[in-house]
Amino acid sequence: MSGRKAVLILTQAGQKKMLGLTLRQRLILNASQAGWGEFWLFHPDRAEAQKAVFELSSDRRVLDRNIRFKVLSQDLLGSELQAPSRDDSLLFIEDNLVLDPTIFFRLAENLEGLDRPLVRIELQDKAGHHQPCSGLLVVRSGAGGNLVLSQLLAGKAIGEIEVGTEKGEASVVWLAGFAVAVKDRKSFIRARKLLLQTARKPQDGLVARLINRRISLFLTKYFLYLNIHPIAQSIITFAVGLLSVFFVGYGQQLLVPGGILFELASIIDGCDGENARLTYRMTRTGQALDITADAVTFVSFFVALPVGLYRTYGEKIWLYLGAFALASMVTFYLQLINYARKTGLGYNIVAVVKEVEASRNLPQFQTAIDRLAASLAFIYRRDFFSTAAFILIVAGLARPAMVLAAVMAFLEALYFYFYSRRKMNPEAQRKGELQ
Repeated sequence: MSGRKAVLILTQAGQKKMLGLTLRQRLILNASQAGWGEFWLFHPDRAEAQKAVFELSSDRRVLDRNIRFKVLSQDLLGSELQAPSRDDSLLFIEDNLVLDPTIFFRLAENLEGLDRPLVRIELQDKAGHHQPCSGLLVVRSGAGGNLVLSQLLAGKAIGEIEVGTEKGEASVVWLAGFAVAVKDRKSFIRARKLLLQTARKPQDGLVARLINRRISLFLTKYFLYLNIHPIAQSIITFAVGLLSVFFVGYGQQLLVPGGILFELASIIDGCDGENARLTYRMTRTGQALDITADAVTFVSFFVALPVGLYRTYGEKIWLYLGAFALASMVTFYLQLINYARKTGLGYNIVAVVKEVEASRNLPQFQTAIDRLAASLAFIYRRDFFSTAAFILIVAGLARPAMVLAAVMAFLEALYFYFYSRRKMNPEAQRKGELQ
């Protein structure tokens, strides 16, 4: 854990719970991810600071990150705040702040360049408007830590701190991000809305951005009130997916409900990740479970669909087509496991889709087939094919949906075979081009 230190100014609002964490917890966990490992808690009433240390130290996430706490009070002036190096920085934070999670990372990257005794942070939106982040202050600990703390003891807020000369102050302006001081219900709702949007993933496809993610974020906001663990949510999603498999495999009157449940599972599949990101509970176990459950649900659904079609229409062609689709899917996933093991890309199909989409910029992937594959890679994202299957099944087009699934699974496995060989052997590919 890094030796960076921060002084957390405790307020009553910092105890408010938002999206599964108190504002105070969220700031500490976010800052710890960016390298701050020690927090000095300040409150005029020392007993309140000690109580906060006890509550924070009992959080498993804090224990796992080895975050350290101290109580900072007036009798420690002139001793604890004196850093060993004049170049060290202290970060002063009011605990009622809700910040864009990227702000602490940007601050960590730019600490060495902040050479004034006192540095304030300002955020600039795309329209050019500036927003002061009044509850955040960077202080050269050897030069101004005691001065700042003495003014806090006198009742001043961080935004009102003075160093006595304009030459001692500076402002750093960063583009984008948000900082909201929660003081009332209006600011609480605004901060929650902004914070909820940070749970989106940059690799979300078009369907996820426009439909699935909006619904899953709406649901996550309420799931977090129930304090459901992300892994429990993954299990619930998996159960919904398996229920859709059972319905579709039964066929007949359950075919359409099965398609609806398949789409529902795809939508709520985003909730566990949103929960994990918002509450700092991302684990390898959770990620592995999510990826495995997605793959099992996908393969099982398109194995069950031809069975359901056979039970509904009595035509054996669907069983043969289902066997062909299953063979193609198994072939693809075996190739994916081998490729992930050798390249470290990861076993998530979304990572593969992103890599294929980006391959259009590589010189060895400029054939017409490569460009077409890069342009159509999005259809293999779960959000897209789940929605497409749902629409076709509900519209009474389950049979064309199965034909498309079988054809696309075969083409996916075939293309990935040649793609992975070229990607892992670029020298062989260049020699082939020269010949």
